[in-house]
Parts: sequence; structure tokens; C-alpha cells
Amino acid sequence: LTEEIISQSKLVQVLNRFKPHILIDCVNTATAFAYQNIYQIVAELRTDVQQARESGRIPLELLGKMENAMATLYIPQLIRHVQLLIEAMRRAEVQFYLKVGTTGTGGMGFNIPYTHSEDRPSKMLMSKSSLAGAHTMLLWLLGRTPNSPVVKELKPAAAIAWKKIGYGQVIRKGTTIPLYDCRPSEKTKLGPTLSRTPQCTWERLEDRVLESVYIDAGENGYFSAGEFAVLTAEGQMEFITPEEIADNVLLEIKGGNTGHDIMAALDGAVLPPSYRGGLLRYAALQKMKQLEREKQCDSVAFELLGPPRLTKLLYEAYLLKRLRGSVDAVIQSRPSELTREMEDLILQDSALRSTILSVGTPILLSDGQNLLRGPHISIPNFEGRPVLEVTPENINRWTAQGWLDLRRENMVTWQERFKRMREMMNSATRLDYSSSYYRNRRFLAAVEEMDLGAVVNWILEFEDKGYRIKY
Repeated sequence: LTEEIISQSKLVQVLNRFKPHILIDCVNTATAFAYQNIYQIVAELRTDVQQARESGRIPLELLGKMENAMATLYIPQLIRHVQLLIEAMRRAEVQFYLKVGTTGTGGMGFNIPYTHSEDRPSKMLMSKSSLAGAHTMLLWLLGRTPNSPVVKELKPAAAIAWKKIGYGQVIRKGTTIPLYDCRPSEKTKLGPTLSRTPQCTWERLEDRVLESVYIDAGENGYFSAGEFAVLTAEGQMEFITPEEIADNVLLEIKGGNTGHDIMAALDGAVLPPSYRGGLLRYAALQKMKQLEREKQCDSVAFELLGPPRLTKLLYEAYLLKRLRGSVDAVIQSRPSELTREMEDLILQDSALRSTILSVGTPILLSDGQNLLRGPHISIPNFEGRPVLEVTPENINRWTAQGWLDLRRENMVTWQERFKRMREMMNSATRLDYSSSYYRNRRFLAAVEEMDLGAVVNWILEFEDKGYRIKY
């Protein structure tokens, strides 16, 4: 998500221009993505791939369709859209975001008989519902992110109507419906096959287009009287008016409780961390420490939780603890001594070295030029590329993301980090043992003893800003 990509976003440009305090999003994002119809694209691609396999040659048309299929993948588009939305709102300092979303089916289930329902249910419609749910979950995560706007979502579970009722040209997919006719004398005789592009047996009726009585249902387009009667009948989609939705939107913005905010519903329905879990955490950690002593084995990191930075931090803290045993001793040491001793420990302790390399964490030696590694490394992510350029900038990025870094400057970073930990906890807690502070003197003592969990917990929260704000 580079600055170039961000600056090219129309969404970013618009919000940056107007800088709204409140953002109301009524775009049906799920429809926009799902109705690209990846199923049709893949069906055509599958046929072309089979022909290419049989002929032994890959036509340029096939490559174009492959690119089209990649560009139509729903989830990457949705994630990128939300990433840009978050960045746009942060830059514009938006304080309140309300999404008018969709269920995808107007509140009906898998038995919905409308919309692309030559299949029951329609794959494309189910994609729309899936994306609507995925979008809601991404917004739910945004609502649990520090320094983000207040996030709410309303989801109408019915057809939305109407904009106007009238008589005139019927609009479908943004254009009129041309009138055709097929005379009985020009009928097509059915044979063993049916072609999608047969010989023309119809004629265009000059420049005439379909005109009739219609009801404009906004995004859903024009419905006939018959279609509207069926759609809104009891037990079908039924319908809700835009004005009712708008009333709920305004009430939520003003601070009222409509009872229809999806974010609030999810917050109230999810299972938060439990009291029992908190009690048993201590027992579980004590049991693991007991086993570590009995088996003479230090359980540090397996690179299963991720990200690779977590493994790197745990092992670097572990090595400093083995070398010095306390925060004070680390702070009072010369960085060059820490570098030399840490490298000696890595080079001499083959079991430790093997464990670190085997879980996918490379070790950059103190000279910054030589690397110890196994067949698999967690960082960098090559993303399909066979090689990456080694530059000072890339080395610094990779060590920050997940390489165990034995260079002198990293030892200085750890010393400064430990100083900040102590200063922050001393200034915040003093001798306070009230419920105001979790990181009180008792927590500070754990840091002083270089408890790996306490140390890395602090780094993730205060350096990486990775902490929860809701329970």
C-alpha cells in the first residue's frame, strides 16, 4: 500500500478535498464486486485452457482472460478498498463512519428465487452476500482499531423502494431496451445443439425501445407492476422505504440507539475473554515453566503464531536474558559487548542455533554482511519472485520484520527500549496498586526479570500499537 497507490485513489482524493466530519457510505460495495461475475469469466477461461492444452499453444486471448480473472478476484479488491477507506478517513480526520450495507438477498435465505436464479441459489448472489458479510467483519475490526472513527452499519433486510413511479422508457443496466421481433416465418428449427451466436433470424424494430409503466427501485433498477407486486408480497422480500433508512441513519449519528446497528449487535454477541480463561492462563504458564525446568528446554518461539517479528523479538529478548539476566544489566552493558557475546552464543550453541533457523528465522551476524539461514525463511515474502535485491534499506526492513539481528545498532535499540519501558511504568504507576493500572510494580518486576511475555507484550502495544480497545 504505497503512497503512489494511495494518492491515485479517488476515494482518498475526495475525502482529502472535503474533509468531512461524518461519512455516510451508501455505495453497495458488495454488489459492485460480486457482479463482475467471476464464475462466467472462469467458465470461459476453463474452456480456453482446455483448448490450449489440446493444441499445445497458448493464444494471447487466453493470457488476456487470465489477467481479467486475476483482476476480478473479490476478496483482494474488498480488502484493498477497506485499506484505502481507512487511510482516507485518517488523513481527512473523519470522526464518524456509517455504512448502509446489504444482506445480499433482501433478507431472504438460500431459497431466494430472484436475481440470477437459473441456479438456486445463484452463485453470483451468494458471492454478494459473502462479500457483504466479509465487508461487515472488516468494518467491525476497524471499530476495534485505535485512532479510528466511530464505526456503525445499518443493514436493510428487505427490498428498498421507491424513487419514482412513471411511464416511459425502461432502463436496464443503465440503458434502454431495444425492441426486436422474430416473424413466425423466420423461426429457428432446433437441432442437436444450441448456439449462443446463431444466424440472425430477428429484426430490429427501427429505433424503438421498450416503454411501459415502471417503479424505480434505485440501485435495483426498474420493476414492472407485476414484478413489484411479486417482490414485495408477504413472505417474499417485502420492502422498506429509503426514508425509513435515512431516519435510522440520522438517529444513530445523533447518538440515539435504533437497535439496528450491526457493529453494536456483533459487539454484544461475540464471546469476550473470560474470567475463567484469565485464571487458567496463570496455571498453564506455570505448568509450561515446570516442564521447561524438568526437560531443561527453553520454549521460546515456533513461528506458528506470527508475525515473524514476534519470533525475532522473543529470541532476541531470550538471548539478552541468557547473557545478562536483568534489564539493568543490559542497559549498563556496552552495545559492542552485547553484540560480540550474543554472536558467540549463537555460534557455539548448535541446538539453539538450529531451532532458530529451523522455524524460519534467519540470523544476521554482527558484521551485517553474513547471514545464517535454513531452507525456509519467513521474511521476506518473495510473492512469486525468485530473487530480491539486497540493499541497506531492504536489510533494515527485513531485520525489523523478522530477522534475528546481531548488529550493534540493534543492541542500542534494545537498551533504549528497556529505558522507555522502565520510565513509562515508573511515571505511570508510582506505588499505585489500584485497578487503574495493569502495568503496576508487579508487572515492572516481571520486566526487570526479563520475562519474555511481559517484555514483548510491551513492545507490541507501545511500539507496534497492537492492542485491543474493546472487550
